[in-house]
Order: sequence, then structure tokens, then C-alpha cells
Amino acid sequence: MLRAQLQLLLLATCSAWVHHAPRPVTRTRLAATPTLNPLEQMAEAAKTAAYETSAAAIAATISAKVAEKGDKMPAGMVPIVQEFMRTYLQVVAKQKRDPMEKVPVLKEYLGLVEDQIREPFPFEPYHVAWTEENGAAVDHLRMDTEFMEPLLDRADSVLLGEEHVAAIEAQLAAGENVVLLSNHQTEADPSCWSFALAGAHERLARDMVMVAGDRVTTDVVAVPFSKGRNLLCIYSKRHIENPPEQKATKMRHNAKTMTAMLRLFRGGGKCIWVAPSGGRDRPAADTGVFAPAAFDAKSIEMFRLMATKAGDVKTHFYPVAMMTHRLFPPPTKLTPGALGEPRVAMRGSVNIGIGAEIDFDEVTRQGCLVDNFPEGCVDDREEAADAATEYAHLQVRELYAALVDHARDRGSPYYG
Repeated sequence: MLRAQLQLLLLATCSAWVHHAPRPVTRTRLAATPTLNPLEQMAEAAKTAAYETSAAAIAATISAKVAEKGDKMPAGMVPIVQEFMRTYLQVVAKQKRDPMEKVPVLKEYLGLVEDQIREPFPFEPYHVAWTEENGAAVDHLRMDTEFMEPLLDRADSVLLGEEHVAAIEAQLAAGENVVLLSNHQTEADPSCWSFALAGAHERLARDMVMVAGDRVTTDVVAVPFSKGRNLLCIYSKRHIENPPEQKATKMRHNAKTMTAMLRLFRGGGKCIWVAPSGGRDRPAADTGVFAPAAFDAKSIEMFRLMATKAGDVKTHFYPVAMMTHRLFPPPTKLTPGALGEPRVAMRGSVNIGIGAEIDFDEVTRQGCLVDNFPEGCVDDREEAADAATEYAHLQVRELYAALVDHARDRGSPYYG
């Protein structure tokens, strides 16, 4: 019965999508660059060459300093940091910008990496962002923003469904909760939210709570950025059993995180971003094409349960699609428990689509945990969870398809 109802809902959703596709973001294109005469072309080429030479020299200096600290760094981390810095400076130079502009933030970032190596920071189950606003000595969010600036192309970035942002902000202002059910493509996705919501919606980006796996809270390259975000720190299903002897400790940590999350839900006014897939999307092995990874039904069910346990505080669910994999592309293959993956800095655009609010009760009632709890629940808990998960994932897939179409139609240099 549930399956038949879901099929009708999916059909209705697909039909509605055809008639109510997200309105494209209208962007004013920059005028075409004037044709340069031969002398001007030579001067421009010389300038670019000088910047690229400068970038290479700065990268060589950084590489030497990183190598000096190699005995204190995790195994294999030296070449990862060296390549990260080299490609980052290369991105700056290719924009015909002086790489020296970014040396101060690179020094700050590398100093924070060194701090993490010297004294690893233990993230609490709920971590509050280290920002000047929150009384931190170092504003990690400011550092993150300055670091990411040359990598993010605003001229090619889009936010579809921006009208839903106003609704989300109103719900939060009323003390209600919002859960953003999203795919996830790059460890820079939190930075992408700050970039996309900068200006009118900056408060939403600053206050957003992000569900974070252990990789971004233990990898020394990622930690300086992670500290600048509000995080609910968990061990994902992909990593919880690696190594096996730590599984019990990790499960206890996750239980504490659930307690902290419920406290946030009951307090109200919280926006939580989560990837129910449990990790980043990976390209298809045969085509190299990215698509939103399948959602975990247990994750969706858990957030619905949290909403129920919040009592009188209402919780809203929105589907979100992110197309951001150009920035720090994830490894093509997943290695459970592995840390210290390569980072190759690349310039790209931020593409985010936010869909209409999901009313899960219209899809299916929650499955019963015990007799008639939650109230009005259905007996087949697994089928109910699968139906809700399939519906949510459909919304994200449709939003992602809209982002792909938009990128193609506008001639995106990053996402064709």
C-alpha cells in the first residue's frame, strides 16, 4: 500500500517539476574583453609569466619549509600539503593576480596546520565555530573565507530556489528548526554555503550547523577550516568500524552527538545541514559523471525521530542539491578509514539548488518504534523509512538535474 502511494506521489512530483522548474538566475555577463594589439598582448603575456614564476618560487619556499617539519607530520602528509599549496598559488597566478597577495593567509593557514600537528584538537560532539564573534582568538571562518576567495568564481555561480531561503529564515526566526537534506561533493561545501549566502543571508550561513564526519575533524589539512563551523561531529557508517578496536569508543561518541542534537532540536531556531548518504558523491566508474549518492534510510528516519522528540518545536525539511565537485575533487575510490587524501586546488563555481519544503507525513507516516509511537505511526517501519528516503532523494536528484541543465545552458566553463 505504501509503495503504491509513493509511486503516485513520485509521478505527481515529476509532473509538477515539468511545469514548475526552478526559475533560472538571471546574471549580467561581463562585456567581451577588448582585443589587444600585439604590444599589449606581449605585455599581458609577460605579466602572466611573471606571476606564474612568482607562484612557483613561493611554492618552492613553502615546500622546503614543509619538508623541514616532515618528521612531525603524519605519514604521507608532506607531499599532500606541498601539492595543495603549489596548485593553490597556480590558481591565483592564472587569474593574472600577484600570488604575494595570498601569502599572509597561507602563512596563517599553515601555522594552524602546525598547531594541529603539535597538539591535535579534540572536537566535542557539538562544536561551536571558532570565530571572533564567538570570542575565539583566531577567527577560523575569516581565514576560511580569505583562503577560498580565489578558488570561487562568482560570475558562474548560481543559487536556484532562493525564494525558499526567505521562508527558512522566517521559520528559524519563529523558533522552529530546519533540516537541509543534501548531497555532498567536496570538503569545501561549508565554504560554498558561506559564499552562496554572503550578503543578505550571511546570518543563516554563520549559524548553520553541519553534520561532520571524522575525516574533517582529524585530517590536519582540514581541521583549520572545520574549526570555523558549527559542527555535530559523528563517525559515519563508512568509518565507524575502522579500526575495529575503536568501534565501541566511536559508538559512544555518536551517542553523545545524538544527545547534543536533540538538545539543539528542543531549543529551536536551528538550521542543520546533513548529507544522508554519509559522505561525498563519487563519479561513475564508466562515465566519470557525478550524481547524488543514495541516501541512507536510517539517517532520514533518525532526523524524523529527532523532530518528533523535539515536542512542540516544529521542524521543517528541505531538499538541497549541490554541484561543487570541481573544488578539491574527491578521490574516485573510497578507502574506509583512510585519512590524508591528496588535495588539488582548482577554481570553480558554486551551484546550489533548494527545493520546496517536504511534508513527510504526506509521503508516509513514521514507522513505529514501539506500539503507537510516534503517535499515528505505521507498523512496517522499514517500508516507511524506505518510502520517505526514496521521496527525499528524488527531490535532490531533480534539483541536481536542474543545476546541470543550468550550467549547460549558460555555458559554464566548469560544469558542462
